[in-house]
Amino acid sequence: MRLATALVAPALALALGLGGCAQTAPGVDRTTPSVPATPGSATASAPVTAAVSPSPSPSPSPSATAIVLAADAIGELPFGTAQATVASLLTERLGKPSDTASGRSCELDSSSPWVETLVFKNLWVEFQTKDAKKTSPRTLHGWGLQLNGALPSALAIADDVPLDLSFKQLKAKYPGTKTLDLGLEDGTIAVQLPNKLIFYGVKEPEVLRGGAIGVCE
Repeated sequence: MRLATALVAPALALALGLGGCAQTAPGVDRTTPSVPATPGSATASAPVTAAVSPSPSPSPSPSATAIVLAADAIGELPFGTAQATVASLLTERLGKPSDTASGRSCELDSSSPWVETLVFKNLWVEFQTKDAKKTSPRTLHGWGLQLNGALPSALAIADDVPLDLSFKQLKAKYPGTKTLDLGLEDGTIAVQLPNKLIFYGVKEPEVLRGGAIGVCE
């Protein structure tokens, strides 16, 4: 058996075959203009008073403006959102995909849905049809984050889950974490946190997953 989540670019596949925040502009320093003398009056100017520049409003923190990767959504877009909508958001914030892949979710099953995967460096996002037709509309189905690279500044993890913990540390930090039985014989371990995010890998976490892990057999 093998994982069916992964129509993932080779650079992101596991070795064992898994598969400008807007800132408020500072206040402009302006002074009250001089009032010209009225005809027939003594030449005089109104006192010049310097307006106090307002303090710049604090910029939103990165965590407040980042796209949050959750177990069933990317930002405000839940699973089931049309591919074009999700792709537009990610391209706007992360740039154009570095790679793409497409094919059946399980190449061993001709009745399985079609999946297209967009790769943004160490993040990949899966869009799946609701049937076995290649031409059917695709919607957001899942995502995976390879943990061997830094998290892009435009992204955040739901509940600020850290990405550098071992399986043992994850279980200690998040009571209720479950070990998932994937039925694989390659040593792959998968644990699901209470917020439904899944870490998996061999011996230690290598991928963070949003969405179910499918097994192709």
